[in-house]
Amino acid sequence: MKTEELIRALAADAAPVRARPVAPRLLAVAAVAAALWLALLALQFGPPAQSARLGWFWMKGGYCLLLALAGLMASTRLARPGGTIGLAAWLALAGLAWLTMMAGHETMNEAPGRMAELWLGVSWNVCPLIILILAAPIYAASLWVLRRAAPTRLALAGGAAGLFAGAVGAATYALYCQETAAAFVVAWYTLGIAVCAGLGALIGARLLRW
Repeated sequence: MKTEELIRALAADAAPVRARPVAPRLLAVAAVAAALWLALLALQFGPPAQSARLGWFWMKGGYCLLLALAGLMASTRLARPGGTIGLAAWLALAGLAWLTMMAGHETMNEAPGRMAELWLGVSWNVCPLIILILAAPIYAASLWVLRRAAPTRLALAGGAAGLFAGAVGAATYALYCQETAAAFVVAWYTLGIAVCAGLGALIGARLLRW
């Protein structure tokens, strides 16, 4: 049998492979990890009853969840061979632009002597680190999901998973963080999420290899 005939015979017997959807599994691992973190935080600090009822919590939570949605969309698309980021990048940029405008409005209406308090709060030096810690298990689980898909743009896929994990971690942290300024959130939450995305890209480029 010639090589061409053998290839045709093997192809004729091949059954179509049904890819398992990535988005539901990413949402599942994020929900489980966030629930576990919240349980640990509640044991340590009690329930975040007051935070969830205040308007500034929804500013922080809305920003983080918008970035998480962008990371989820990008991870789902990049899990396929030749996948692209698509509209996810524009969604993330829209969220960043929205919060930056809020921060600019705060800055223009704040007294000059309170600029440091507005932008640094009282937890600027630990906020990005806490987000990174909360995001780590979510990223590890997301990477496990992506390894069972077929990404070909490995650094981008890892970065998208890092964005998703970082944003979910930041949304979890927002329940207990007492900072109330959009300026603080756009500076330090964004830094923490960006570090997660950057490290995710570096790690994904190595660990997502087939």
